Amino acid sequence: MEKNKMVSSVLTDMRKTINELYKKNLIRDYKPASQKTTAKNTFEISFPGKDNTICNIVYDKHVSGEEIIDKLLESYQYNVLLYDKSIIQTEFIIKSDRIVKERLVFLKRHNKIWELAEIDENEIQEQDWFSEEKGIPIIFRIDYAPDDATEGEHSATHLTLANHESCRVPIKGIVTFSEFVRFILFHFYDIKLELKQFRFCEDDTITELEKKMVHINWE
Repeated sequence: MEKNKMVSSVLTDMRKTINELYKKNLIRDYKPASQKTTAKNTFEISFPGKDNTICNIVYDKHVSGEEIIDKLLESYQYNVLLYDKSIIQTEFIIKSDRIVKERLVFLKRHNKIWELAEIDENEIQEQDWFSEEKGIPIIFRIDYAPDDATEGEHSATHLTLANHESCRVPIKGIVTFSEFVRFILFHFYDIKLELKQFRFCEDDTITELEKKMVHINWE
């Protein structure tokens, strides 16, 4: 694949983040990012073996969280599988050194936080802790889709919670993979990512109207 600065930046950010997750013993499985050229000066970064017929189940509001996660696990439709079998999916479309579309997804089967030692002990005893543990599924995603944006209703960059199709919380700008992981680790696992914070670009995607709404902002 021909060289592209933004592609290199995204992949470097992912690599550094994955290395830290491994150092913290937080990864159960990792599928290196798939890279391909889709058109002239246009590139896609996603997960290997991506199957849209399976991945689209993530957006099916008529299917339970457990069914969604089970289907994705069976088909290895993820970039990262955390130690508790939570799933992280990553997709970027880059054109002429600019990100033109992004999707970051986090799915956790239940809201209980297991310690790694607890899981290891159960697995040594061949106990299926994962299927037996009940709780509230956690599903959220961050999208950057400027072509679909409608000011005040469908922000260019937004957070969707619980798979609700009309939930689009405005976000300041495009979110890096490392910042997405930082958000997950801090708010759901009480773990801090040590990597320095950064943005792919300083351009905000949020509008003045959306800044007056409840939104996600950072320096």
